[in-house]
Amino acid sequence: LAYYIINRKYSRITGIALSFILGGAIGNLADRLLFGKVTDFIDWYYKTHHWPAFNVADSFICIGVTLLIIE
Repeated sequence: LAYYIINRKYSRITGIALSFILGGAIGNLADRLLFGKVTDFIDWYYKTHHWPAFNVADSFICIGVTLLIIE
């Protein structure tokens, strides 16, 4: 991903999407290396429905992939 980002032969949206994915991956990797686990701290629920817990890095990866699909 880093090599592809440096080449800059793509649209601006694709560059942003790749940066989000790479940033999220680095964030999760840093958590894994420093703490031995990735801490998921955002936990949403409504009445009896519970959405799986996630973190900001996971959100950036999902947003980046969504942008790539749209692009």
